[in-house]
Amino acid sequence: MKVTLKAMIVKGMTGLLAGALAMAVPQKAEAAQFVVGVEVGRPVVYPDYYARRAYYDHLRWEEARRAEIARHDAWVRHEEWARMHRVGPYPYRYYGR
Repeated sequence: MKVTLKAMIVKGMTGLLAGALAMAVPQKAEAAQFVVGVEVGRPVVYPDYYARRAYYDHLRWEEARRAEIARHDAWVRHEEWARMHRVGPYPYRYYGR
């Protein structure tokens, strides 16, 4: 089988034409989807939801976390206050140790 320049050009042009044709063919139309969800009745709340141990544990942990944050904030405020009274209002003036 003899491969000539003319045969290579014809094969290349055929491939290029097939690719162009594949790109030019319109895509199959897809129908628009429309979904409606309907719930009948009230949301379900199981009777033991609030009685579960994990719920009260979570409340206790959150209360302890907030108390720790408040304690730390108070400590930071006190340290800032103590520094201002120890060093003074200006950085170049040294009142304390």
